[in-house]
Amino acid sequence: MKIKIIEAMPDAETLLVSFHSPAGSGTALWLGIAPNLGDEVDVEFDLDEIFSWGKNITPSSSKVPKISHTNGVTQITAELIHASDKDCAALKLGGSVLLIELDGPVTQKSGYVDVRATRVLLYPTNI
Repeated sequence: MKIKIIEAMPDAETLLVSFHSPAGSGTALWLGIAPNLGDEVDVEFDLDEIFSWGKNITPSSSKVPKISHTNGVTQITAELIHASDKDCAALKLGGSVLLIELDGPVTQKSGYVDVRATRVLLYPTNI
């Protein structure tokens, strides 16, 4: 997904960036060579936590991909495109696919879901 870097906030050994994308804005840990403010970069999202159906992944009433960030929590509305038995799921966010780890089965097999994550990582794809 293409994002635009709005702000970079170095903190000890990490780099936190604020970004804007076609799906919305957020804040995430940056993994790679530090970007410049205003850079437009193609990135891969990694949601570095385990998701539980009904807790931090739930059915969405929205049918539009969206990213927002409030009080340290990133909310992503994405389309659930594949859910294996109970270990992982694939979400479509715009033109990108996000793989997430599950702690159990999801009861929804397709459609839009809301995911709440506290640890979002961005990797530049160098495309």
